[in-house]
Formats: sequence, C-alpha cells, structure tokens
Amino acid sequence: MILNRSDLRNFLFFLNEIHPLSIEDSLLGAATAPSSWEEVKTKIRVARKNDSFVRSIKRVQIYIHVPFCGRLCKFCHCARILLRRRSEINTYIDSVSRQMMFLSSAYQGMSADTLCFGGGTPSILNAQQLTAILDGVDEAFPNPQRKILFEINPSSWSASKLAVLSARGLYRLSIGVQSLDDKVLRNVSRSQTRKKVLWCLRSARKAKVPYVNVDLMAGLPGQTTKGFMDDLEVLLDEGANVVHVYPYCDPTGQILRRSQDEVKDFFKKRDSMMKLGSEALVKAGFSRKGLGAYTQTGAGEEHQEEAYTTLESAVAGFGPFAKSQFPGAVYYSSGALRAGNNLPSVALAQHDKSYAMSHYAAIAIMDGLNEKVFARRFGVSLEKQCGEALRFLQQEGLVTFSKGVWKFSGKWEIRRIREYIVLTRILFGQRMVDNLRRRFADKYDPQHDYSGGNSLLKAYSNSWLMTLYYRMGV
Repeated sequence: MILNRSDLRNFLFFLNEIHPLSIEDSLLGAATAPSSWEEVKTKIRVARKNDSFVRSIKRVQIYIHVPFCGRLCKFCHCARILLRRRSEINTYIDSVSRQMMFLSSAYQGMSADTLCFGGGTPSILNAQQLTAILDGVDEAFPNPQRKILFEINPSSWSASKLAVLSARGLYRLSIGVQSLDDKVLRNVSRSQTRKKVLWCLRSARKAKVPYVNVDLMAGLPGQTTKGFMDDLEVLLDEGANVVHVYPYCDPTGQILRRSQDEVKDFFKKRDSMMKLGSEALVKAGFSRKGLGAYTQTGAGEEHQEEAYTTLESAVAGFGPFAKSQFPGAVYYSSGALRAGNNLPSVALAQHDKSYAMSHYAAIAIMDGLNEKVFARRFGVSLEKQCGEALRFLQQEGLVTFSKGVWKFSGKWEIRRIREYIVLTRILFGQRMVDNLRRRFADKYDPQHDYSGGNSLLKAYSNSWLMTLYYRMGV
C-alpha cells in the first residue's frame, strides 16, 4: 500500500504544482466523473436500501453555497465569483430551490436539523432573498427545530438580515474579521472597517446568538505581532466564543519573489503569531476543537467542515460549487449553472465503505483513534483496514500508539492540520493514488524532482500538506 518514499514525495509536490491551492479538491475530484442529478439520487437511494453502514447515518446537514462576492479578497481560496448584476442572485435562488426539491426525496426520513450557509459571501443576499431560500429549505426538508449557521462579511451585514435569521433559528454567526486594522484589511482588498466589525459582534450578542465565531488571520501583509494579539484580545472582550485562527497563504506568490531570508522571516513571524494566539486562547479558557477552531464550551462547531470529516451525518450541498457526501455511498460536487435548465452541472464519485473507514480514521486519529470503537462501528478491524499505513506514520513520528489508541503526535499543532488529513487519505487508500495517477498520467514524470528550488517554498506557503513534508525534511 505504501508507495516508494521518493516517488510519493515527488507525486505530492507535483499535485501542489498543478493545483497549489486545493490539493484536497484534486484528491476527491480525481475520483469523480460527469454525471446527472438523477444518477445522484439513484445512488443514494440504492445505498440506503442495501448498505447497513449507510443506513446508520440518520442525519443530513443542508449546506447552501452562495458563490457571489462583492469584491475578491486577496487571501481567499474559496469557490467564488464576482457578482456583476444583482439579477444573477434571483437566477441562483431559483436553481437552489429546484435542486432541493429534486433531491429531497433521496434523504427522506433523515433529520435535517442543521442548515449551514457558506461562500463566497452569504451576507451578500438581502433580507427578502434570505427569506426565499429559508422558505425553500423548509419546504424541501421540513424541521421546526433547525439550527442555522451563517457566514458573513461585516461590510454586507445589516440588522434586517440578522432579524430574519434570528427568527428562524440562528445558532452560529461566523464573522470574517481577519484583522481589526483598517490598513491591513486594505492590503488584502477587504472593505470592512473596525467599527463595523465591532457592531456585528455587539448586535449578535444583543440578539442572543448562542455562538459567535470570528475568523482571524496571522501573517497578513502589514500585520504586526502586537497588532494581531491586540485584535484577538478585543474580539474576546467583545464576546466571541468560537475562534478560528488561520495562517495567511499568499495566492499570488508575491512573497516567494523575495529573498530566501525574507521568505523564512515571513514563515517565522506567521508561525509565531499562530503559536502566541493558540497560547492566549487556551489561557482564556478555550479548547481546541476540530480543524483550527478554539471554543469556550466545546460546542458551536457543528458546521459544514466538521460534518464532512466526522461522517456522523450526510451533507447535502446546494448551489454552484457546493460539495456533498453521503458517507459510504457517494461524493458529488456541483459545477457552474447550466444554461437552459437552470441547474448546475454535477460530478459524482462512489464514496464506498472502504473510503469512509479511511476517512474516519484520518480524522479520528487527531483526538484518538480507538481500535475497538473502529471495529464496532465498521465491523472491520483497524489493522486490516490501515495497519500498514499507521505503522508507517508511527515510524515517521507523526502518530503514537498506546493502549489500543492511535493519536496524532501534535508535532505541528500550531497550524491547521489539513496537510495531515490529505497525507493519511493517500496512505490509507491506494485506489485514490491510482485515480490520481491515471488522471495526470500525461503530465507527471516520476523521474523529475518536483520538490527542488522554488517549488519547495511555493509549496510551503500555499499548501497545508507541503508544510508537513518541509518539517519532515523529506
């Protein structure tokens, strides 16, 4: 199952070169093929009928992807498009409503108790448009006790939008703060102001939103360590009870045009901010939960990313570029809107039990992958599924083993662990690697060292995965 070490390194660096901002999308995308929405529905129905593991999934999280942005921030790697005409939103809402009504029967009988909005910029929708989408969700997936999780850009947020969502069950408001320094925000084409961010926090607290998340970035152009820590202190004082701290990754590559010493200084400064931020949050009573999140209570993190990784529920995504999965059954992703029938294109992949087991193992190992729990959940021993890969990771110092539990060593705890997830998915799934090799057979040269020269620095700054390889000294 384990590839030749040098070849594996070269192949992963190659993936970074051909898709530097989203290796994980390349991994999943390599297994997908153009399909139809009818086929998606059929695959889910058949799997729910015939597979006991699939039937054990009782919940489905509804995810609404709003791809539009009023302007494109210079740090963002999300699926997004620049909104040019407001009429585009009406076409989008019609498409989302049709998607939901078409697919809802495939999830019949499942609890759709969580609705998550992501983007793009969900807050670009006005109050009437939000109401229209919420009405569509209620018609397709009725649930009177639904929790709503919503992401906002402070510059497009308003009291009327907050009122609409609060009346329908707003559970978590995620505010894209990034920085409270107006000059730093201008450097990355962010239009909000410190004053507007503080208003968003205070109005959410006044509306008694249970969980208020703030996203903060470390290493932004013009940002100082003191400024970063001062921002964090202010956000905590203003009542944020969930915090995500992200490392800045320059998608333009401008950082890498500097001297080697300047590049190293950037990484050192960014890592220091991440470390100091983590220490300050722990001291303030926060605990790490999930991928890069810190929370005061251990709750409030029931969002799309967690649903994708824990496999406790299915994710039904709607809108252009939304990603969806039914553990043990299918993975599918929407493309752009198609002219004529007002539905986006779709790509479909089998998400069988073997992949689900590997996926679960890769995530659970962060907090402790218990051999007995794994066997009880899947009816297969952990040793049979991925014992060889676990021992490989143990030899590299990435995981530890004690009393039947495998656990991530925490060697790179100061940054998000997406690189680790992708690495383990590759190691646990030869089929995934084979799919990738077939997809890129006309481009990949196994004799070429893709990690040399500037590629290494590019990989380090732009990819979570390559950070791990840089630290390993592969």
